[in-house]
Amino acid sequence: MIIRQEETTPIGDTFHDSGILKVMEKLKDTVDEFEVDTDDIQTYCDNLITSLKNLKAVTKKAETEYAKVKAQRELKDSLKVY
Repeated sequence: MIIRQEETTPIGDTFHDSGILKVMEKLKDTVDEFEVDTDDIQTYCDNLITSLKNLKAVTKKAETEYAKVKAQRELKDSLKVY
């Protein structure tokens, strides 16, 4: 579904605030080393999974809210008297 984020950008805000890119960069740097700390890898993976699940939930919420607003606008437009 393509939605328009009006006034705020909750999906973008969540993505950037969660630090997903920073965690991915740390994970990439860690796995490319000759000696790796597996505890770090597990921590980065857990953090990444949690952040991605949260992003997915925020996206679903934005879709639901957008569909609701769209339906309300369509109803309002259909009730206009010409």
